[in-house]
Amino acid sequence: MASLRFVVILGSTREGRLGENVAKNIIKCIKERNHHVEFIDPLKLGSNGHIEQPLHFRKDPSQAPEWMISTNAKIQQANAFIIVTPEYNCALPPALTSIMDQFPPASYRHKPCAIVAYSLGTFGGIRAAAFARPFLSELGMISTPYACVIPQVQGKFNDDGECTDDRIKKNVEKLMDEIQWYGLAISDKIKADGVPS
Repeated sequence: MASLRFVVILGSTREGRLGENVAKNIIKCIKERNHHVEFIDPLKLGSNGHIEQPLHFRKDPSQAPEWMISTNAKIQQANAFIIVTPEYNCALPPALTSIMDQFPPASYRHKPCAIVAYSLGTFGGIRAAAFARPFLSELGMISTPYACVIPQVQGKFNDDGECTDDRIKKNVEKLMDEIQWYGLAISDKIKADGVPS
């Protein structure tokens, strides 16, 4: 099986966030399947990923901060994405939409993405997952049919990203099977025929 280039994007910046351990688990699963993975964490980017002028609206994109240029290169090189998002006020967190909006839709276009949503409550971030689909579509991405939702996330992942819940483990594996299939299929099609102009 060919190796894919994944980008995992975390949407939370809150103090005490639980999504970082969820993201660690996803990254571990990707590596176990012998794929390459890059992690985009808004808290590890310059200005925490928030700036006034997106890369594609700058008069001279080459003069953008280095973190923007290098992050955009990771996005462009990716074959597939996994979005890890909490649910804030029944919607997407501002950190997720802000960081993804900093880069041109062309960098994301014609690439598959899978959604992992989580919450402290019983709905598992399902409303955030529902909001994520049209948002990702507007960036030109293709979201997979299956989304992994994690209810009552507290205590289900340790600081190393190990999951203690068998149901979640199975759901993550299902998500990985699907995004891997889409990633390989679309990557092969792009190699064979390019993308629509």
